[in-house]
Amino acid sequence: MGKTDDPNRWKGFVLGVGGGAVGVLAMGYYWQAVTALTGQDPRKEKNEDGPHALDDIAVAGQYHQEGESSTAAMARILDEAATGKEPKKETKMTLSTLIHWGYGMLVGGLYGAMRGGAADVPDVPGGLGYGTGLWLFGSELAVPMLGLADGPTTQPLESHAYALGAHFVYGTVAASTTQILYRVL
Repeated sequence: MGKTDDPNRWKGFVLGVGGGAVGVLAMGYYWQAVTALTGQDPRKEKNEDGPHALDDIAVAGQYHQEGESSTAAMARILDEAATGKEPKKETKMTLSTLIHWGYGMLVGGLYGAMRGGAADVPDVPGGLGYGTGLWLFGSELAVPMLGLADGPTTQPLESHAYALGAHFVYGTVAASTTQILYRVL
């Protein structure tokens, strides 16, 4: 591949941020549909059959509170560090949403920087692989290891399957949107 054929990584990053935003939006719609179809939010389901070995895999202690999402925990931690006090519920919810969107856009940008314009449109294989990696290494391992969520055995297998589906949607939509933007722009 010649120098002029090399993908522009910065362009890919910027367009990936846009793709990531569309992916986060699609993931939100996915969770709304799953909740409507099942009558409950699978992210709130808990195993009731006693403690398991992987209920707590945090390497430096638990930082989330009972019933708190990982993004809400991060919002609370950051706000407390900045203000020295517990944030109000509305502030925590707003910051949690910003963290969720910011993370989704950042990892979309990383996808765009890695793949550039090198993939086909739609980039379904790349999106599925990227979404799987984000689910496995992010949601299932890194977040619980950082103490921002309970370990993987606290939720039933079905909840993990729905979460994987959400990441499939995010990855596929973010990747395809990024590749479309790369071709158009």
